[in-house]
Amino acid sequence: MDVYLSARHVQKKYGETVALQDASLELCPGEILALLGPNGAGKTTLIKILATVLAKDAGQVEILGHDLDRHMQEIRHLFGYVGQDTERSAYARLTVVENLHFFGALRGMDKRQVDAQIEKLAAYFDFGENLAKQFVHLSGGQKQTVVIMRGLLHDPPIIYLDEPTKGLDPIIAKKIRAFLKRFVMQEGKSLLLTSHVLPEVDELADRVALIHRGTIPIVGTPDELKASVGATESVEIERATVPAATLQRIERLEPVLFVQERNHHWVSFGVDDAMAGAEAIIRVLREDNVRARFRHHTVSLEDAFVHHIGELAEKFDQ
Repeated sequence: MDVYLSARHVQKKYGETVALQDASLELCPGEILALLGPNGAGKTTLIKILATVLAKDAGQVEILGHDLDRHMQEIRHLFGYVGQDTERSAYARLTVVENLHFFGALRGMDKRQVDAQIEKLAAYFDFGENLAKQFVHLSGGQKQTVVIMRGLLHDPPIIYLDEPTKGLDPIIAKKIRAFLKRFVMQEGKSLLLTSHVLPEVDELADRVALIHRGTIPIVGTPDELKASVGATESVEIERATVPAATLQRIERLEPVLFVQERNHHWVSFGVDDAMAGAEAIIRVLREDNVRARFRHHTVSLEDAFVHHIGELAEKFDQ
């Protein structure tokens, strides 16, 4: 399998704070790879290093045969980068077309090249009717679309998106994800995105790299990561009202495959048959005269994160 980007044992500290401890990943041609982790996991630091915005302290990065330390200028032509600061990524009083022409000129593109790319990208993002509007008058989702178009303007083979739908209305976010998926698939691009939004990762990613405290312990397809949990369904009980002896009885039930403490408030029991598992658990609660809140869900990437990381201090966005 060819590799467009290879990062090995990347480290970064801010003073005494360790942002990246030992992060490694690979991005392959034509794939969408998602860095999934809660806030503070090191996602933005890693993508900024790959985008040459930050200098790493240690490790090796190679992009399309170029070493990051020795060929930084060459590498900067090989990717498009979209950070989180949308408002400062374009000039407020310029129109969309004027902004894109300005940034295209900074990259050495002539008017004909920029116009051709604007036409193509506007078609992909269904954005033609907004091209003549000033940036300041666009909605949040429209502004983010312009910034993404700016990152794609020079037709790079690799695209970095840092939380591309953060703060957007869910319907607008879903629309942008659909546009991105279509663009990457039809244009043969490779996309690396950071996210802590589970539907975004499930919808977009071919592979997912779980990141936690500056390390990436596992990478796999969404289905592979979910399957690694060892169950297809989960029945959870609020632990505050359930005695330890009752929890131990539930753990020994035949339908229960494993027990997992998601946090201090809920205990999760993995099952393959939600109906049989719930019935068996409810029977034990009744026998022990225990009233407890419980809930059920299909195993998700959040379950995979807890399974491999062992903890989850902050919930993902659903």
